[in-house]
Amino acid sequence: MNKKPPFVKYPEIPHLFENLEILDYNNLETYEKLDGGNSQVRILDERILTGSRSNFLDREEYFRFDWFKDFNNWAKSNYSLYNLPKNLIAYFEFLSPHTLKYKPEFENRAFLIDIYDLNQRRFIPYEVAREGLKELDVKGLLFLESLTKGSLDIEQAKKLAMGESQYSDYGREGIVIKDYHHQNFAKLWRTSANPSKEGLIEEINKTILSLQNINPTITPGNLSLVVYDELKRSGRKEISLAEIKNTLEKILNKI
Repeated sequence: MNKKPPFVKYPEIPHLFENLEILDYNNLETYEKLDGGNSQVRILDERILTGSRSNFLDREEYFRFDWFKDFNNWAKSNYSLYNLPKNLIAYFEFLSPHTLKYKPEFENRAFLIDIYDLNQRRFIPYEVAREGLKELDVKGLLFLESLTKGSLDIEQAKKLAMGESQYSDYGREGIVIKDYHHQNFAKLWRTSANPSKEGLIEEINKTILSLQNINPTITPGNLSLVVYDELKRSGRKEISLAEIKNTLEKILNKI
């Protein structure tokens, strides 16, 4: 029986407010942040190995959400993925119905997020990875278009995060800023970039929905504390635990 390799999780990207030093560099690339299912594909011993954010999708108990099965079926039926060299891991956002509604032509499609080279232990710059996949004749993928290249300041980042989406009528969920030279990434949610009361409430709502999708068994009491910690971490210093609890009660009453 073939032995699985160690699972390589896509790293958690810090919030921009926690990683402002990334803006000191002038080789940044900015991409729209997608709210899909973080997933991966790699090849081992002529097998396609699929994974979610935390596990290989090789056991039924790991199929916690419907999109796990959809992504697994898509990857296993895409024979061009066998062209991936065994030293590369392809990471995707699989746009199944989640907390953000995407246009029909993008639903249940896989967007390339990054390619990781196990030999170099580095993420390959996005455009290089994209061209490399084309040369390998890997098909059936969607690619993100760069929003900016070069330097970026905080006000420009906020404006980008709140811009119109190419993929959703809702607007961008946010942006991801990438410095491939230093292997340093940061994210900024649209709601974090909006300092208004409406933006704050929207951020509470979205964080709650996202956490419920990640862990549907979480209790309302625990959820409010998790949301509180998450928003504090993302730079929302003015929000109170009581406000989160009140918003959570309103949301749960509507379910």
